[in-house]
Amino acid sequence: MTTAGPAALTSEQIGTLARAVGRAPSVHNSRPWQLLVRGTEVDLLERRSVVPRRQDPFGRDRMMSCGAALTNLELAVRVLGRDCHVAFRDGEDAVATATIGRPRAASARDFDLYEAIGRRRSHRHEFDHGRVPAAVHAALVAAGEATGVHLVVPAHLDRFAQLLGFATRVLREDRGYQRELAKWIAHVTGPPATGDGVPEDTLSPEAPPVAGLVPADTPVPGDDVLAGRLAAENLLVVCTDGDTRAEQLAAGMALQRVWLTATAKALAGSVITQPLHLTGFRARLVSELVLPGVPQAIFRFGCAEVPVAPSPRMPLDEPFFE
Repeated sequence: MTTAGPAALTSEQIGTLARAVGRAPSVHNSRPWQLLVRGTEVDLLERRSVVPRRQDPFGRDRMMSCGAALTNLELAVRVLGRDCHVAFRDGEDAVATATIGRPRAASARDFDLYEAIGRRRSHRHEFDHGRVPAAVHAALVAAGEATGVHLVVPAHLDRFAQLLGFATRVLREDRGYQRELAKWIAHVTGPPATGDGVPEDTLSPEAPPVAGLVPADTPVPGDDVLAGRLAAENLLVVCTDGDTRAEQLAAGMALQRVWLTATAKALAGSVITQPLHLTGFRARLVSELVLPGVPQAIFRFGCAEVPVAPSPRMPLDEPFFE
């Protein structure tokens, strides 16, 4: 007597997966992925044609974006009452496969994080000053724990400020970066609005340093002032043991779990990556801050001073089937 394998998902359930994946954060809101459904396996395919190359010259942000999408995909499968196993792949297009298993009750934590997907925002303004409670901070760090991924509170903020100030000045003068950034902001604010890109009103000169995006008019405070701003923030540096595509995916998955945990606890967050792409910056950051691995992203979080509107979204890319 043979036992039937796990049942394939219905079209309605596949729509649930697609909507959850579509709400994942991505570099410049570019959503560089697409789903391929193969029975009880769902491949996450990498789309290279939509990524801003001056913002993300090595594709690391693209991989972390795909990692965030994988976390949302896994949560969506679990709240549908199915087991889910995610495996990274080294294929040309498919970066990972989610295998959908047999029925399994979702945990309360799965539901909490899944419900946070639609409420997660990128808050690039200042936060309310004040420390996040220690228990909440510990919960965020625990949410990102994974093999080979480390979340670190940065020390030596005076040196950190010097490095970020230098990176900001470099990016302000980089004409290629400025042209590209202007186009991605124009996708949202200019005619016609396409739904990808970064809303201009999400940028604030008070955030250090504009929370990762650096238009040409970004003010650069003195190192002491910037160090003071950093000291008032809640920051985590996401590090990995190495710098392979699989480790970048793992960093993105961990970062999204942290971000959704923050959202579930009524906090807001945003991610800084652009300085990490400058030549030599990551090595200096490791040396100056005594980091335990390769820095992939800086996550800032706290209570938002003003409500954060959701970023616009392009129409969903329909999953396709094999």
